[in-house]
Amino acid sequence: MQIYKQDGVFIDFSDGVLRMEMPAFRAEVNGNKGLLQNKESIWHFVQSDTILGVTLETDDNGGRSAPFMRLVLQYENGSESWYFYPELPFLCTDCHPDGRNFRRSSPHVQLTSVELVDRTDHFDALVRESVHQCYKVHKAKGNMFLFDDYVKDSGLLIVKHSPCPDSAVRRAPDGDLYMDYSGNIMLKECGYGAAYGVGKPSELYDLYKKLYGSLCVKPEVNFIMSNTWGDRSRDAAMKEEFVLRELDCAHHLGVDIVQLDDGWQKGISSNSAYATKEKSGVFEGFWDYDKDFWVLDPAKFPGGTDVILQKAEELGIDMGFWFAPDSADDFSNWQKDVEVIRTLTEEHGAKYIKLDGVVLRSELCEKNYIAMLDAISKLRDGKLQFNLDITNDERLGYFCGIPYGTLFVENRYTDWGNYYPHRTLRNLWQLSRYIPAKKFQFEVLNPRRNTDKYGDDPLAPDTYDIDWCFASVMAANPLIWMEMQHLTAEDTEALRRIITVYRAHRENMAEMPVEPIGELPNGIGWSGFHWNGAETGYVTIFRGITEEDTYTFALPCNDGWTILHSNTEAEVKKTENGLQIRLGKKRGYVFLQYKA
Repeated sequence: MQIYKQDGVFIDFSDGVLRMEMPAFRAEVNGNKGLLQNKESIWHFVQSDTILGVTLETDDNGGRSAPFMRLVLQYENGSESWYFYPELPFLCTDCHPDGRNFRRSSPHVQLTSVELVDRTDHFDALVRESVHQCYKVHKAKGNMFLFDDYVKDSGLLIVKHSPCPDSAVRRAPDGDLYMDYSGNIMLKECGYGAAYGVGKPSELYDLYKKLYGSLCVKPEVNFIMSNTWGDRSRDAAMKEEFVLRELDCAHHLGVDIVQLDDGWQKGISSNSAYATKEKSGVFEGFWDYDKDFWVLDPAKFPGGTDVILQKAEELGIDMGFWFAPDSADDFSNWQKDVEVIRTLTEEHGAKYIKLDGVVLRSELCEKNYIAMLDAISKLRDGKLQFNLDITNDERLGYFCGIPYGTLFVENRYTDWGNYYPHRTLRNLWQLSRYIPAKKFQFEVLNPRRNTDKYGDDPLAPDTYDIDWCFASVMAANPLIWMEMQHLTAEDTEALRRIITVYRAHRENMAEMPVEPIGELPNGIGWSGFHWNGAETGYVTIFRGITEEDTYTFALPCNDGWTILHSNTEAEVKKTENGLQIRLGKKRGYVFLQYKA
C-alpha cells in the first residue's frame, strides 16, 4: 500500500515490508530486520516486534518545532512513532523499544561517546568525550554515540533523547549503551526517545545540530536578557524603584528583556535574603507552605506592576519572571502552577518565564512536568518563551524536551570566586559542537565586583574588558547577570557599544550554523566561533594571555573581510594556511564579517 509519494519522499507498506525513500536517507523494515542508509553509509538493525500497520501524519509540536513527518507503527505488542525531516539523514523515535539492536558494520569501528553534564552548580566540565576501539563487550555512558567505520568512512550516530545520565529517572546504572560479543549495539533504559543518523562520520555532529535546531525553532533571533541575581543581592533589592532603574539601564545598553528573579512574589524561598532560622523559606511544597506564595508582593510592589509595564512598553523592553514549579508530590500541583504562569502573562506582562527549582524524582514527575510545559506553551497564543534552568538537581537537561525553551546553563558569581570569563567561553565553545548555540543562555557578570576574591590571578574577571565578556557569549543568548545600575561609566559605554554592533547583525546571524574554532579555551591560547552563512559569515576571535599576538585559523580566505568591533588593534591577513589574525593585546577580541 503506497502511503505517500511527493517531493522526493516515497513511503510504502506492502506485504509486511516498510520502505521509506527520502532525499537524505532510505529505511526499510522487513519482518524484524531493518536497515538505515544513505549514499555514504548503510547500517542494519533488528527489532523484536513485527510491523502490522502504518499511518502517516505531520506535526510541529504545537508550533514549537519546524513541521516534520511522523509515522505511527502498529506492532503486535503496542505502537511506536517515528519522526523525521526528509532532508536530514535521521530517523527519530518517541520511545526506543526494547529489542532494537544495530549491528556493528565491520571489525574496524571506532566509538566516540559524548556525555553532556548538567547540574552545573557542581560541575564545570560540561563535556566528557571518550574514544574506544570497538572490541568484544563494551558499555558506554552518555547521550551521543558515534560509530565510525573508518575503512568505509561510514558513520552511525545514536542520540539518546533523555536527561543527562546521572539525572535520568530511568537511568541505566551500568551505562547508556551496550555492545555485546556479536557486535549488537543497543540503548539501555529505552523508555526515552532516540535519534539514529547515518552518513560520513565527520559530518554527523553538524547534521544532528540541524535536526536539533529544527526541533526547537525558537527563538527566531538570539535575545539579550538581564537578571539581577548575578550580583548576589538575591531578593533584597527587589522593589519597584529598583526595577525602574534597571529598565533605564537596559534601554541605554540595548537589552531586550528584564527578568525579575526570585523575590517578586510574597512567599519566601530558601534562597531568599529574608530567610532565617525562625522563618526559613522553601524550594518546593509552596502550596502547603503558603497558599498566597505566588501572589505579587504588595510590600515591594504596592501599585502592582502597572508602572513597570508602562515604562517597559515605552522603552521597548519585554518583561520576564522567575518561577519554581512545585516538585512536591510528583508535581501533583502542576495545574495550579499553570494558572500562576497564566497570571504572570495576563496580568503582569510576562513574555519569558525562567523555570527553576525542578526536581524530577520519578516517571510521574516527568510526565506531570512535561504536561505543565505543554500547557504553558499555549499561553500568549503560543508565544510565551521560557528558560529552563539546568544548574541543579534532576532535570530534563540538554536532550529531553528539546522543543521547550532555551537552557539557562550555569550560575557563576564573583562573590564566590567561581566566575572566570574564559571558563564561560570554554563551556559554550564545547557545547556548541553538539547542540546549536542558540539553545543556550550564558552569563556576563560585572567584572569589577569582588576583586579581592581573586588576588593576583592573571585570569581574574577584573583583568578582562566587559565587551570581551559579552562577545564571548554572542553565539548563545547573552545573559546580563548583574545589577546593571552598578556598572562603572566606562563599562556601561563599552557594553553599550558592542551590544549596538551585535544587534545590527544578529538578524543575519540568527539562522547561520555556529561552530567552535581554534583551541579549547583555557585563558591562554586562541579560540573563537564561526557563523557560516550562504552569502555572508561572521567570526569572533579571542586571544588569551599568550605572548603570541598572531594566530592562523582554518577559515575561508574570501574577500571582503570587515572588522565590526574590537577592543584592541586588529589585523586580518589571508595566507595559504588560512586566515591570520593579529590582536594587539592580551585578552583581546575581534568581531568580523566576511562575504562568502
